[in-house]
Amino acid sequence: MDRNIIVLTDEDGADVRFELLDVVEHGGDDFAVLLPADEEAEMFMILRADPDPANPEDYLFSGIEDQKLIDKVFAKFRKRHPEIFEES
Repeated sequence: MDRNIIVLTDEDGADVRFELLDVVEHGGDDFAVLLPADEEAEMFMILRADPDPANPEDYLFSGIEDQKLIDKVFAKFRKRHPEIFEES
């Protein structure tokens, strides 16, 4: 499986690697669904993904405080990727 790894900087200035699982459109905006790449975590992270004006193929990521919005985006992600949530 090809992993799309991105590196983000946390609030302490440390680089953290994430696997970009998908970019989900909702309400005309794009949202990145991420998982930590370097640990066996099951905690998804959802960030707003805006096109980078300097390089339109890249994104600028920002946090989301609206839990209802996060839930809606995550529901779309689950619907698009049921295989991730199937129990073996």
